Amino acid sequence: MALSVICSATSGYLTWLAEESLVRMCMVAGVSLAVTWQWRGLGAVVSMSAVSLASYLRHKRTNMGRLVFLESSKTTGSVAHSLAHQIEKIITSCPELNRPRYIPTFWAADHWGNIALFVAKQMFDKSCLRSNRFTREIIKLPDGGTVSIDFADDEHLPHDSPFVIFLHTITGSAYETGHYMRYATRRGWKSCVFNRRGHAGVSLTSPCFNVMGDAADTKAQVDFVKEKHPGSYLAMVGISAGSGLLFTYLGKEGNNTPVRAAAALCPAYDIRRAFRLAENYPFADKHIVESMQRLFIKQNEQILCSKSKETYEACSNASTVHEFVRSHFPFAGFETVEDYYADSNPMEWVGKIVRPVLIVNSEDDIVCLAENIREDIVRSHPGALLLRTKRGSHISFNEGIFGTGCYLSRISMDFLETARILDLTEPG
Repeated sequence: MALSVICSATSGYLTWLAEESLVRMCMVAGVSLAVTWQWRGLGAVVSMSAVSLASYLRHKRTNMGRLVFLESSKTTGSVAHSLAHQIEKIITSCPELNRPRYIPTFWAADHWGNIALFVAKQMFDKSCLRSNRFTREIIKLPDGGTVSIDFADDEHLPHDSPFVIFLHTITGSAYETGHYMRYATRRGWKSCVFNRRGHAGVSLTSPCFNVMGDAADTKAQVDFVKEKHPGSYLAMVGISAGSGLLFTYLGKEGNNTPVRAAAALCPAYDIRRAFRLAENYPFADKHIVESMQRLFIKQNEQILCSKSKETYEACSNASTVHEFVRSHFPFAGFETVEDYYADSNPMEWVGKIVRPVLIVNSEDDIVCLAENIREDIVRSHPGALLLRTKRGSHISFNEGIFGTGCYLSRISMDFLETARILDLTEPG
């Protein structure tokens, strides 16, 4: 009896994930119950195998991605035409972008299941069961602040191998970004993670931090990497909030950056309205703001209060991510919140980017909501390529039967590798 009920419930759940139809879910659950009741173990195996295969095929058939970009024929000016043509060449040359399709792990395909599996993998990555070996470099900044760079354990690769820089999430570090680095290593790329002020166990050494990151700090880190690897092709990947820093850095640096191509994974676009997670998912918002307070505020009380006790109290008492971001602007070095947005909102700088950039967003993202995706900006910027997927949730995008793969790391490295090859074969 128990086996029949379990198989019936599981079959119904898998069908719901694939079909999102109550009628089909009930029909499949009923058939599974009858088959398992009649043939016991054999019925359970046949029932679960059939439903699993049907679910996988359904996801494969219905989860095609959609590309948004500006066609070169609609551009004016040589620079814009060159960037748009480069995007078109990348699409043509990269099979995964030519017909993009994200097939989620069939038993964790919805946004909460995808996130739950992602969190479980993150916990394993940060546990003693996973060997994360990084080489850390500390960089002292002119104002007394400190940032760090964690380099992957990839000394077996040639010194002039292509190099990808990862910009972590709003409270992340190299430990949460390790799977991207390991995948890059397998693809023959050297890599590192840029840890921002207050991250990765390095306390603040000046009363200054920016939750979105500081483009000047990023420039110092990029210069350090370029000096260490002068012959390497440089690329950059921003993850969630790291995407905002990627846009701001590339926009401010323009053609002066040594970074040749980039990918922005699950960006939030306009940060004036992006951090309103509490309206739809208050528990997720509460988790993020409490993580921010632990990382930036509670560990750095003395040094932050030396600059502004009022701002410290406002950040400590913030109940949402939106409140925290709007409260912390004095610690980011600005007189008003409007000054902060003018400098740190990535939408202020995206129009100045002159490098090809892949942007990936899912329709079921609970943090960077689908309603905030700015297709209008992508369609007006010749170097941008937006890939919209039906599923994936927020920076999860698990793939494979057992959910061990990550579509984001795979598609971003496909894009960067294609851009690199085209850059070498068709310079300029």
